[in-house]
Amino acid sequence: MNRRIAALTLSMTWRICLLAGTIVVCGRLSASTQLSEAVELYRWVDFPIEAPGAADGIARWDMEGSCVWTHENGVARRTSLLWYSGSGDTYVYRFGGSLPGRWRGVTRSPVAALDGLELAVEVTPSSNPRRIGWSGQRSDEPTAWAHQKGPDGELVKCTPILIMMPDVHRWHDDPAGMRAFVAEFNDHHGFNGGHISTIGHSWFETGSTGSLRTAPATPDVRTFAALEAAASEWSQRGGWLHLWMWGKGAGGDFANLPGGYNGAASRRLNRYIAGRLGPVPGWSMGIGWDVEFWADETKLKWWLDDLVPQLGGWHHWIGLRYSDSNIGKGHDPEPANKGEYLARGSAWNTLRSGREQYAGWEHWSTMTSDSAIDAGLAAVPDRPMMSEDRFRQRQSNWPQKDLRSDDAILKEIPRWATRGVAAIYGRLFDRTDGGSDAWPNKVAIKAVIDRIEE
Repeated sequence: MNRRIAALTLSMTWRICLLAGTIVVCGRLSASTQLSEAVELYRWVDFPIEAPGAADGIARWDMEGSCVWTHENGVARRTSLLWYSGSGDTYVYRFGGSLPGRWRGVTRSPVAALDGLELAVEVTPSSNPRRIGWSGQRSDEPTAWAHQKGPDGELVKCTPILIMMPDVHRWHDDPAGMRAFVAEFNDHHGFNGGHISTIGHSWFETGSTGSLRTAPATPDVRTFAALEAAASEWSQRGGWLHLWMWGKGAGGDFANLPGGYNGAASRRLNRYIAGRLGPVPGWSMGIGWDVEFWADETKLKWWLDDLVPQLGGWHHWIGLRYSDSNIGKGHDPEPANKGEYLARGSAWNTLRSGREQYAGWEHWSTMTSDSAIDAGLAAVPDRPMMSEDRFRQRQSNWPQKDLRSDDAILKEIPRWATRGVAAIYGRLFDRTDGGSDAWPNKVAIKAVIDRIEE
């Protein structure tokens, strides 16, 4: 999608392009231009702007700019960051329609062509009553996973029951295949969200799973376009997308990026996640898996403190999964399974405010008692909780942690979801792309999920 947008020849004539649930304004702006557009609630609108000669090479990706958006009520505000389109001299400000009514935006940038623009967006009612918006914390139930739904942007509780999706490098150039996968597991299985693991090197080179040490300096616009499309697909269906930014060990430790975990490449990527994905509804993000084997509190706190404030008020739950494994000695993560939530895990799960960071733990479904689940909720009572390992049925070297039959999921889903704990599920016998096989008892699975969501 983004390549198509980037390839457009911009002219003085304004055109409206409707692409994948997104309204994109295509044309030239100058500092004297005042532009008003309309977008449906829980969709987003792009304002591409030409700034010829403002920068070359990698400097284009670091062009500074922001737009402060104010709702007509004078209270609600959002901030979007400028991002480079990846083509020519075109830069973009993006707005997400989180509340109905009139919004006014004013841009700021050291580059004259990108500075002082006055933009306005009229957020109109949604034509799709199932579509959901951004997440947030309910004051009456701080542990609830909630997202906006309905005509007034109300936060409605909906615990993520997530299906393992294929990794993005498998389908970035096959949007129809992605939509068919989501349709199967939403329409016929009942799952209300998806999980994409180990984006990793694909942030920089969408078809690659190479080492982070060799990652290109700039983000790959194709990966962003693919993630935007997947988030939109779930949002249209009233569902949620959960992402793992990195993977495990050397393949996931973002300290291996050129410049280190807090270097220019890492900071640039966080800014593009905030600028491009922030104004897109319906997603949350964890830093990766087996986090305690490659991260420490310094890295995690830097990542959270750098990324979360740049989201600009478009709320997305950000966090990490933790187990109290005895690092380097190969011990299983028994404390979480036993309902023991040790000090370091609690500290890592509360590095940011409970309004921003979810609590993520590694549980093994078949070894985790009901009381152990409840102990996790009691350990961190001011934020939502995700059991962030994957509850899988498969043939593996870890049979003690996996679902043991197709019917096991019928028990596991309500054990977690009725307590408000998000979880990820998969059946892995025939697929090799990270996504789930279909269950033979999918009608029964859908009936279980439908009863939970009534």
